[in-house]
Amino acid sequence: MESIAAWIREAARARNWRRVERLANLAAPLQAPRLGEVLREILGADVPGLNNEDLVEILGEIQATDAVVCLFRVAERSVQADAPAYWLCQKVIFSLGAIGTVEALGRIREMTAPSWPDVVRWHAAVELETEEELGFDEDRMLG
Repeated sequence: MESIAAWIREAARARNWRRVERLANLAAPLQAPRLGEVLREILGADVPGLNNEDLVEILGEIQATDAVVCLFRVAERSVQADAPAYWLCQKVIFSLGAIGTVEALGRIREMTAPSWPDVVRWHAAVELETEEELGFDEDRMLG
């Protein structure tokens, strides 16, 4: 199964993003060795046209604890382009929540800061179950 990560890396070198996505989606439920490592490399390269959302979700699904910093950086660099719905930022939050380490939860907590857009802050607060404590009005946030 370790060869799946090698195949993903090879497809990435060839810039065959469709194959990367298919192989990554195949490898996730198999918990293929080195999958998290190769997905971190690809996300770290900030490739235009790549469906980052799937890769972000997979890192959460496999609970890749070593991907916390990478996931947070994806959210930071995409936040402006992700407006107004912030789908990618939401997926980062959910993946960090699935990882669930102190570091991952700390990064989610950072996303509740006023420097982040309200929608992102609210989703982060919901993931941490602190939305009421932080004074968010659910109707306004979802309206």
